[in-house]
Amino acid sequence: MKKIGIALGLLFLLLALGILLIISVHTPQYEGKIKVPGLTSAVEVYFDEHGVPHIYGQNESDTYRALGYLHAQDRLFQMEMMRRVGTGTLAELLGEDLLSIDQFFRTLGIPAYAEATTDQWDSQSTNSWTNPTKAYIDGVNEFIKEGNLPVEYRLLGEKPREFTINDIHAITGYMSFTFAVALKVDPLVTLMHRKLGNKYLDALSVDMLPEHHFIPNHYPDSLINPSPKSESSLISLLEKLPVPQLEGSNSWVVSGNKSKSGKVLFANDTHIGFSSPSVWYEAHLSYPGFDFYGNHLAGVPFALVGHSLHHSIGLTMFENDDHDFFELEVNPSDPNQYKFGESYRSFQMTEQLIPIKGQEPVKLEIKKSIHGPILNDVVPEIAELTSNPVASWWVYLNEPNRALEALYRMNHAQNMQEVANAAELIHAPGLNIMYGDSLGNIAWWAAAKLPVRSEKVHPKVFADGSDPETMPTAWYPFTENPMSINPESGYVISANNQPDTLSNGVLFPGYYYPGERWKRISQALESKNDWTIEELKSVQLETVNDCHPENMKYMLTKINRDDFLEFSSIFPYLEDWSGDHQLEEVTPTVYYKWLYHLHRLSMVDELGEEAFEAYLTTFMMIRSTPHFIQNEQNPWWDNIETTEKETQEEIFSKSLEITLQELKEQFGENVNTWRWEKAIIAEHPHPLGSKKPLNKIFNVRTQAIPASEESINKLAFTLNGDGIYRVRSGPAMRILIDFADVERSYSVLPTGQSGNRFSPYYKDQEELFAKGKYRWQYMDRKDILENSENPLILNPE
Repeated sequence: MKKIGIALGLLFLLLALGILLIISVHTPQYEGKIKVPGLTSAVEVYFDEHGVPHIYGQNESDTYRALGYLHAQDRLFQMEMMRRVGTGTLAELLGEDLLSIDQFFRTLGIPAYAEATTDQWDSQSTNSWTNPTKAYIDGVNEFIKEGNLPVEYRLLGEKPREFTINDIHAITGYMSFTFAVALKVDPLVTLMHRKLGNKYLDALSVDMLPEHHFIPNHYPDSLINPSPKSESSLISLLEKLPVPQLEGSNSWVVSGNKSKSGKVLFANDTHIGFSSPSVWYEAHLSYPGFDFYGNHLAGVPFALVGHSLHHSIGLTMFENDDHDFFELEVNPSDPNQYKFGESYRSFQMTEQLIPIKGQEPVKLEIKKSIHGPILNDVVPEIAELTSNPVASWWVYLNEPNRALEALYRMNHAQNMQEVANAAELIHAPGLNIMYGDSLGNIAWWAAAKLPVRSEKVHPKVFADGSDPETMPTAWYPFTENPMSINPESGYVISANNQPDTLSNGVLFPGYYYPGERWKRISQALESKNDWTIEELKSVQLETVNDCHPENMKYMLTKINRDDFLEFSSIFPYLEDWSGDHQLEEVTPTVYYKWLYHLHRLSMVDELGEEAFEAYLTTFMMIRSTPHFIQNEQNPWWDNIETTEKETQEEIFSKSLEITLQELKEQFGENVNTWRWEKAIIAEHPHPLGSKKPLNKIFNVRTQAIPASEESINKLAFTLNGDGIYRVRSGPAMRILIDFADVERSYSVLPTGQSGNRFSPYYKDQEELFAKGKYRWQYMDRKDILENSENPLILNPE
């Protein structure tokens, strides 16, 4: 027995030593000295208490080389996932399960466009943004060569290849694809249009309605002149993506006339799919003539959101419609031709080989028309809708990519006009660029190339591809884009809602949200003129939606309460609901399940299960709900599969009956215990976390959070019959800045700064985020030194 005990002891000791060895070879280095070839002088790096690097270099090139090294140290596997999505090479690393994703993105055209952009980059002369980009790439590659690689590569039995400029172009391509709204919505709207007709569409909000909230424009005279120049559905396919999708965002900028400090206040929280690590990597860069605190996308050297001592930039999704679909007529005597005008043109055919881990490559044939690639083979909803080829026309593929130049210029801007000039360079995705500065200026620009469409085209219904007049013909000039510069209101707000008409009178179409978040922010800012960033925390964290209690009150008028005597104690909760989503609330648990069954009973008979589930994932469902439920003559009420005609009251009553019975079985007979916290799951999934037991190692599961659709603190989920809601997206950071003390601003990340599982900063902000707390963004060197350990020194070789 003694020998067995000794043997077991040695076994456990060897196991412990093995674990320590694995941890040691995969852990980031946050202090000491590292030799980094290519540096011309030493770079000092101080990591604050949450792992944010404050990088002090003697010149631009050294500083960006250090950023590349440190970004890779904390986020290399995230960079790997991002570049592989954009280059269509996920299956090469992760296996056959990801083949459909590669086929989709290659057919859509992102990898080929990235390669074309790289060819242009290689032929360009050196510009101000090319040298720091090259330095960043060199820093990433030095870490790949000599650094402690993350453990994911060991688990996959792989090593990373070198990082390239093409990878950056592919990553910006994926960012431009973002949330695939058109690909989710347009086939669905076309299906409804063809199968059901306009009376069914009129019961929804396919277009904006009068009750929705529009962003006011304010065009200044000073900026009139432009500057120089095989899945069941796409949704289930995109659920396999190992990287988060951009979904929305809030931002507002308040002038000094409405702040207690007399200086500009700046707020931004970008809404992005939950993931581990979360999307943003924070870094403070300082070298002679430049001092900037930024939020970086994996593999991109310049910040998309950030601030210097004199200006701040933020973003939200514009949600403009930049994607059209054209149904083509095939030549009956030649399937390789399509009709365009009075003649036939030949499809352009290309072949690609997709590498797959452990298997032979798979051949992909891509067919293109003058409009763009044919998507039938990679978007099941399109294939089910029509056997005719459907081509994708996308703004992103129709203009040169100048994203890196735009970001560099915004980071290094010295005034508001320079930011406006940089915003003009962005063609896709549509971004709302938010701006504030130390001089008191506030601004918002909708940055995108907006196509001039034919009056023959409904932007959300497949167009006739044989008619040349349906093709977009030109771009609106940037000076006509939505914008607001120093408005009299004293604030600018963007919350993914519809901007008002352009300066030319056009109301540009899109996939905008109804503006309930915009309304709540506007009401708050109008209520006083002495705001502080401490007080703005309560605005940023608000979980109230005014529209939901109005829906509830209406729904209650359409049922007979005598039919629900068993559940009579639930009605006081439903009647008194303010629209808040705090964890102890009971009403949200009932409300969302009731909404689900109400829509299911109304729509499945017309749409089928898959199309109905697709509808639930769209902005259209959120925007349509009040209009949908308060329409007594809504044609959706009738079940087309029965002989009798169902009424609104019948649907409301039956759906509530199902809801209450299911909740009784789920949470018990005592309705007081049906608290919202029991229905919410919040987890940040890692790309390898879908496999057990890796989910326990890499995924970050949080305490319950007050999930809510279209409150300012938007923590989004999808309606479902289970009554358990997984938060799919939320604020990917929360930033608050007062230019009276710009060197100490607030932020928080959903998980942590590092994507390395063995880093102490992997999930150290999870509790702060879940509980609505913040931490500092330091820019003052004294603060940084007081809140950092020993520095990491990067030395020349």
